[in-house]
Amino acid sequence: MTNAGLDTLQRILGDQYAVERELGRGGMGAVFLARDLRLHRQVAIKVLPPELSAHADLRERFLRETRVAASFSHPNIVPVHAIEEREGLLAFVMGFVDGDTLGARVRRSGPVSVLEAVRVLQEMAWALSYAHGRGVVHRDVKPDNILVERASGRALITDFGIARNAGAMPVGEGLTRVGEVVGTPEFMSPEQASGDTVDGRSDIYSLGVVGYYMLSGKLPFDSASPTALLAMHLTHAPPSLSLLRPDLPPEMIEAVERCLAKSPDERWASGEALASALDVLRRAAPEVAPAMRVFLQRFGSTVFAMAALGTALWLVIRTNADNQENQDWWLAATVLAAALWGVGVQAVSRVRMLVRQGFRYRDVVAAVASIRAEDAAAHDAIRASTDEMSRRKRRLRVAWVSLAWTVPALVLVRTSMRHAVPGQPGMYAVTLPGALVAFSAAAAFGLGVTLLASDPLKANPFALVQALFWRSALGRTIFRLAAWRMKGAVDTGAGATDPGARDTAAGPRTVLLALPASLRRELRGIDGRLTEMEHELQVFGAREAQLSSAMLEASAPTPAGGDATRSDAVVAELGEHMNDIRLQRAALAGRLEEVRLQLLRLKAGIGSPEAVLAALES
Repeated sequence: MTNAGLDTLQRILGDQYAVERELGRGGMGAVFLARDLRLHRQVAIKVLPPELSAHADLRERFLRETRVAASFSHPNIVPVHAIEEREGLLAFVMGFVDGDTLGARVRRSGPVSVLEAVRVLQEMAWALSYAHGRGVVHRDVKPDNILVERASGRALITDFGIARNAGAMPVGEGLTRVGEVVGTPEFMSPEQASGDTVDGRSDIYSLGVVGYYMLSGKLPFDSASPTALLAMHLTHAPPSLSLLRPDLPPEMIEAVERCLAKSPDERWASGEALASALDVLRRAAPEVAPAMRVFLQRFGSTVFAMAALGTALWLVIRTNADNQENQDWWLAATVLAAALWGVGVQAVSRVRMLVRQGFRYRDVVAAVASIRAEDAAAHDAIRASTDEMSRRKRRLRVAWVSLAWTVPALVLVRTSMRHAVPGQPGMYAVTLPGALVAFSAAAAFGLGVTLLASDPLKANPFALVQALFWRSALGRTIFRLAAWRMKGAVDTGAGATDPGARDTAAGPRTVLLALPASLRRELRGIDGRLTEMEHELQVFGAREAQLSSAMLEASAPTPAGGDATRSDAVVAELGEHMNDIRLQRAALAGRLEEVRLQLLRLKAGIGSPEAVLAALES
């Protein structure tokens, strides 16, 4: 949009918002970054196109359903703050997500890893289940409607209530209407494509297409014709994911392909069911808490700094130990020794901070292994992508050709493109063509080395050294000495890599403790409330396990003469109680996660204490 267009928008919106710039544009309108001057927060303002806002029926339906979406409060749904209707303008104000769409991410970097896919699919399944429970079907679940937050990696879905109210749009610029069919053809369910009544299972199908796309980098069905695409969704079976990504675990393939079943009855019954099925994969590869990742990154650089300083100190002493005439080397040795001591103290303090946050030596070893497993999974994803491997092959070819050119170029300059300087034995002057060839050789050498060093399948030597260090007796001894007299420093404990402690490990309390003292003072009293909530979460978990055990016993074969009908009734009653407990637990976990994310935003300097407290009381 031109500056004049921004000025016009600013004039219409008045003095509540300061419009900063355009974020993006599509068939459903333009999105602008703005600042809410009253609440001092960044927001995204979506301005709908005139053909939609001018249509009275569509306008009213849009407003009604957007109000429903505005009532949502879920950590994986972009919140709608307000609707603005001024001078023919129809816009709505959303929370600003500092990140990128999932679609842009896949188009830029190719297929994602299994762990990232599990996280995105689970978070979207939870968000859709929340909306379906309130009678709202999204109808336009697609990668470009899923935002991935840069700071936390959290996935959020947006544009609730818009897909079902859109007017006719050009193909390829957003939503397409075919008769009464509204949606994006590439991601439509069969029942949506045929214009039948849809429910939440239609969104499950669309989410399956999203999963297929982000795991393979390809759509299950592709055609330039929207009509042909709709027909494919109705009649064709998609190519198996196992053919495109042989590295995928069977559980992931089954989860996605069950989403893509033609009949709604054969799909996952709900988002919760899909998320529960993916838990197997999440537990198989425990996530590494942000605090642990930061520790490993910083401690690794500390270890290398200590090694460099130690080597420099040894060389200074060895080189000058016998020099009796010049004793100035003692000054350099003292400076190096002081620096080495300071870095060592810093390393010890980092270990002790990690222990205070509840992590143990076992967690460090497990986290290093998990990170190496993530790297291996990322490499497998690249190998499974034909496009990525083709690009890698081209880069490597350029690298080797560049390096190969340097040798003949230097030989050519040395033998044919220089001449002796008169009166200066051993001195040569390079001709202008020789200088150009030498410059091209130097540039080619730099390009080749850079391309080889940036090879996406190149092993990280620092990660390997760090893994060997922490698994060795030396790493274990250093951890014990650094955490000396700290309770449980070497015990197994419950850390971020312990699946049984997933709900609370490295949670909001850990982030809270890592905040500066000034910010913690503004949040006085929150620590106790978080402790209560985490305890409630554990109580819900124990209650769920108790009900599950009772259901198992009640569903056992009925003894001779027993009342099977009564047994089924008890199982059904227990199931209702379990569903209620699960909903309460999920709601509480969602609140804790929202608090954690708001604390992370505060730590990054883009949040506020008020937002943290609001998330706590939501």
